[in-house]
Amino acid sequence: MRYSNMFSEKDLIGSWTLLSWQGFKNGTPAGFPMGEDAQGQIIYSAEGRMSGFLMRADFARATRGTPAQYNTSLAYGGTFRVEGDEVIHDVIYATIPHWIGTPLVRKIERKGKNILLKTAPETSNSGAVHEHLLLWQRVGG
Repeated sequence: MRYSNMFSEKDLIGSWTLLSWQGFKNGTPAGFPMGEDAQGQIIYSAEGRMSGFLMRADFARATRGTPAQYNTSLAYGGTFRVEGDEVIHDVIYATIPHWIGTPLVRKIERKGKNILLKTAPETSNSGAVHEHLLLWQRVGG
């Protein structure tokens, strides 16, 4: 019998559009890292590759980036694998340098036809514990 909280790579293959991204600090809602209308896409391939891109909806279109713009988008990619109710993104490239070469673990939860990815808790230098919830909708589904 297959339980609803168990996933396989096949469950994720395809393209997903971001519906919402909410941050939490010490278990309390802490706002929306890139605004309530953040945009994004994550793609999982049958070959075990993944890539994701997130940005503010008001990301300025410019021929040259400014330092402030670099805080309004995020991208990374690499390979992925599923273990139970977790997807592990093994990061090969990223706009956040210290993510490169590290596994990013995300809890997966079904929300109807959508999926919710929950980041692993991270403790900041100040001792605060940060987590993020990202709700994704399958493209065309």
